[in-house]
Amino acid sequence: MQKQIETRLHFVQALSDLMLSCPLEKVKVSHLCDRMGVSRATFYEYFQDIFNVPTWFWDYLMSQSLYRMGIDQNCYDAHFKKFGLLLENKEFFVNAYKCIDYNSVCEHGGRTVKEHMLENARVNAGRSFGEQELLEIDFFVLGAQYMTRDWVRGGMMQPARTMTKLFIGFMPQFLIEALEPAKRL
Repeated sequence: MQKQIETRLHFVQALSDLMLSCPLEKVKVSHLCDRMGVSRATFYEYFQDIFNVPTWFWDYLMSQSLYRMGIDQNCYDAHFKKFGLLLENKEFFVNAYKCIDYNSVCEHGGRTVKEHMLENARVNAGRSFGEQELLEIDFFVLGAQYMTRDWVRGGMMQPARTMTKLFIGFMPQFLIEALEPAKRL
């Protein structure tokens, strides 16, 4: 398992290098494989396509932060860690976030964060959420998704703490309460 993660992280680094001179949507699998000195078959052992590299990396980092909300991290800590991890990988994400199609990191991130957040909150609360609550969650997630995109594309100028406070300030209170780790049985 660790070897697979290390190999995937090498692909991430190679893609990061390529995105310095070529937008993500123009990078070909063959370019990435040439850069790494591996075959296309090796690439496809780890990823479905070139867009899967940044979305995998997003999931890898969010599994250490946002996806842990309500399990062993509260909302503030999970968001603060998210922004810190994005800052640590600033060059990669600034370039990856330039891609705006359905397979983009922004779109993938919004979908997967919502899935994890809803599941963790539902388990902690011991109930499903009503129509009004789901609408509030949708508003928050969509806003968070696009504000993260703007923050990344803008060069991540605001500190992680500032962004975290803003995000938590707009998160529905019932969701914050449902995502407290102590509530999980």
